[in-house]
Amino acid sequence: MEILVGKGGNQSMPITDETVSRIHCKIEVLDSGHIAVTNLSAAGTFINGLRLVKRTLVNRDAQLQLGPRFTATVRELIESEDYAAYTCHQVVRRKYQSSSALQVFLSTSAQRVSDKLTRYAIPVAKSAQAYYLIDEGKYWEAQNLIYEAGDTLYDMQDGSDLLQGIYATMLVVCARLYLEVGRMDTGLEAIKGAISIFDRLPSDCLGNSVKQREEANKILSMINERMGNN
Repeated sequence: MEILVGKGGNQSMPITDETVSRIHCKIEVLDSGHIAVTNLSAAGTFINGLRLVKRTLVNRDAQLQLGPRFTATVRELIESEDYAAYTCHQVVRRKYQSSSALQVFLSTSAQRVSDKLTRYAIPVAKSAQAYYLIDEGKYWEAQNLIYEAGDTLYDMQDGSDLLQGIYATMLVVCARLYLEVGRMDTGLEAIKGAISIFDRLPSDCLGNSVKQREEANKILSMINERMGNN
């Protein structure tokens, strides 16, 4: 399999960075399972920080840099993503491990129609972005994202267990924000709302994972501790 990577390439991740060439490099997935990368641009292709000078074998988790700004792993460029798995911020953050990486995904989401984005993937990704913003102390920006994504998810509700679980996890992120800014009463209301949803959902529901419920219970305990509740 041969993949041409660039603004006009056929890689799985859309690229809009103007410093990336239309066809910047070539990735070959060989019959042996090995992966080879060849630079095709004067702007340069870098593997794990080293400039590529000839066709080179790499692994799927190698960091590929095209020109001065754009970076992605080889895996992200060659493997189709299962957006149906984006059921909570925890899943999304495992794939996009920084705010900047998530921003690339969000800014190119309009180009991913061919990848069949689920209708909940973008609001869930925004909740993950809000989580990172909370970590960075950017509470106002996080609140705006949470409200925007939360309204979208609320309007999507169709009675399905999956969407109820996704919305509950959005409430968990909201509660975490209120915990950080000291709005304990509002945070307590949000986290109790989330837990009540989790409690009524089947335990095997995709939107009601053990990790989702564990996080909710942890935040509830933290809020109760700060409020002096037993």
